[in-house]
Amino acid sequence: MSVARMILAALIVFVLQITVANEISIAGVSPDLIVVLLILLITDRDPVSAVVIGFLLGFLQDLGNASFLGMNALAKSIVAYGVSRLGGDFLPESIVFRALLIVAASLVNDIIVLIVTTGFDVIEIIASFFRYSILSAVYGGIVGLIAMVVVKIMGPRVVRSRGGY
Repeated sequence: MSVARMILAALIVFVLQITVANEISIAGVSPDLIVVLLILLITDRDPVSAVVIGFLLGFLQDLGNASFLGMNALAKSIVAYGVSRLGGDFLPESIVFRALLIVAASLVNDIIVLIVTTGFDVIEIIASFFRYSILSAVYGGIVGLIAMVVVKIMGPRVVRSRGGY
């Protein structure tokens, strides 16, 4: 995917995150669409590219909530590094497995965010994790699974030299 398409996808997902995600929340929990996009973008990339993409997506998300500026950038960078280090050699190409990877990445992301936002209060971290993070991660995995199925159904399109498909 080209840089221009990644930027466009990031902007679209950011707008969806701040507008639509709250409208489709279940029990007060909405999916983290930025994590879904992050996993879709970095699974087959080298660690340096993945961390840069993770940082930029996290920073974009931080712009929506400046009270903890840099928190999402840090969390997304750590998640991106872990997924890219693991992804190149060990992860299968299955859509279901990638959805499970989104769930795991969302959980790690939420743990990092909870550690920062709660001021290392262990009881509050555990309570918030079981109340919000697990449902949000599963919800994000389902959204990611749907997105991957839609992309697979649409298939790769080849543009001819004279234009058109």
